[in-house]
Amino acid sequence: MFTNRRHPYVGIMSVILGAIALGSLIYGIGSSYLLSGDVPMGFGVGCALATLYSLVGWFMGVMAVRIPDSYHITGIIGIILNSVSLIIEAFILWIPA
Repeated sequence: MFTNRRHPYVGIMSVILGAIALGSLIYGIGSSYLLSGDVPMGFGVGCALATLYSLVGWFMGVMAVRIPDSYHITGIIGIILNSVSLIIEAFILWIPA
């Protein structure tokens, strides 16, 4: 019943980075829709940073899942969040083509 297992810090950081990336993407897409596509360049920079955050968070999630004798749920949630944001970003890059 009692265990020494802990949630790894890289897994928690992966979830945080995934939430930030997904939130900034949703905000950028929603703002672009409400402004009919006429948005400042800062939104593009925000989406580029979201890509960087989601890549780093995805690798952190993989590292957290590979840590032995720890809870893997935070790493798995981080991988899922970051994968969803990477899929959205890939779709955004695919739309104009």
